[in-house]
Amino acid sequence: MQKSVLKEFPDADISVSIVWIQMPGFRDNERTARKIAGTFSDPRVKQFYDPFPAHIVGKTFAKGRIAQGPAWDIYFFYKKGQEWADGPPEPAEWMHQLGGGDRADATKFRTGQDLVDQLHEAMHTVTGAECQSD
Repeated sequence: MQKSVLKEFPDADISVSIVWIQMPGFRDNERTARKIAGTFSDPRVKQFYDPFPAHIVGKTFAKGRIAQGPAWDIYFFYKKGQEWADGPPEPAEWMHQLGGGDRADATKFRTGQDLVDQLHEAMHTVTGAECQSD
């Protein structure tokens, strides 16, 4: 996110929310999240922590998109001014890194350069901004 969106679109009028999620069986916790969060200095970024087992944010964003459990490693793009009512609206664009299996829509699965390209395309589609490296 830092390299592919924030640095590549430095003048884009965006707000980025990063939700750090603790998953069972992994050593990540709030301390780790705070440490990594400190590497983001862009003022357009807001960060949150969604602890296990509640996963309130992860479960909310998973509804209708993820087969089981909370969402993580997912990128949602919303148009400026899009209204939020009882929960997050349908994103204008989205993609994930959850694998190409049954957990999430396989057509939205992206990794590596394909993920970077899709992030750039989504940014342009939603904001009209141009990537600095394209």
